[in-house]
Amino acid sequence: MTIRHLRVFVSVCEHNSVTRAAEALYMAQPTVSHCISELEKQYNVELFERINQRLVLTEIGKELFVKGKEILANFEEFENLAESSGKSPRLRVGSALTLGQTVIPTFMKQLREANLNLRPTISIKPSVAIQKELERGNLDFAVLDGEITSPYLYAQPFKEERLVAVAHHTFDVPSSLTLEEFVTYPLLLRERGNLARDYLDKLLLSHNLRVRPAIDSVNNQALITATFAGLGIAFVPDSVVRGHIESRNLKEIAVHELNAVRTNYIVIHKNKKLNPLQQKAFDLLKSL
Repeated sequence: MTIRHLRVFVSVCEHNSVTRAAEALYMAQPTVSHCISELEKQYNVELFERINQRLVLTEIGKELFVKGKEILANFEEFENLAESSGKSPRLRVGSALTLGQTVIPTFMKQLREANLNLRPTISIKPSVAIQKELERGNLDFAVLDGEITSPYLYAQPFKEERLVAVAHHTFDVPSSLTLEEFVTYPLLLRERGNLARDYLDKLLLSHNLRVRPAIDSVNNQALITATFAGLGIAFVPDSVVRGHIESRNLKEIAVHELNAVRTNYIVIHKNKKLNPLQQKAFDLLKSL
């Protein structure tokens, strides 16, 4: 058995699917299936039961899954320790999309000024994807927004941030609106599943209101660009528009009962052990 076999086995367990594991590992599906078959043959053990085209872990499979995650975590620690003795050890940081725009540039600047002699790489993806990367040991730590759902991760509150409604200064809208008035305007919103969008949908539902956004997007910048084109009112994190508000290019719209605050987190795997240089980078991020 190789570490590759172990990574494949753990990934299939986590996804309950050979297909999804193959996608996560950027491998061909037959290759993943072959790795599982090799493991079962080598140890003469059945790791999964195939029930109604679903993979279900056997009892021994469940035990080996737990041990496999521990081994991968220890292997990661070995690599980190080995690399920390080199001239330029690696640092792999993940970030949710918005924080990649607002927090990561400042962090990278501070990291460079601290001269920690690290080789940083940054992965900026949707929060759910970053959580999966942390679970697999592919990242050292991350900054995320919204709910941290994985039981394998430890999340430390990083900072709170308001969500605000904004429009271009030429857009014809009063500076204050009721919730009922708010939904009559063309709204520029994030996609369903995003924290800001989910908060707004739940609030509107509690008031028997619904909204069909003029634009919905996975990207805050696309919404901000749309506000500059006078296409409507965007509902976005304060940090991505504060500069535009202060320069009076955008105006903030006060919406009654729309008082949303989200918490951002620094997240790390519960079994992750940082080497001394990585720990300094982690502490630097917490201090921002």
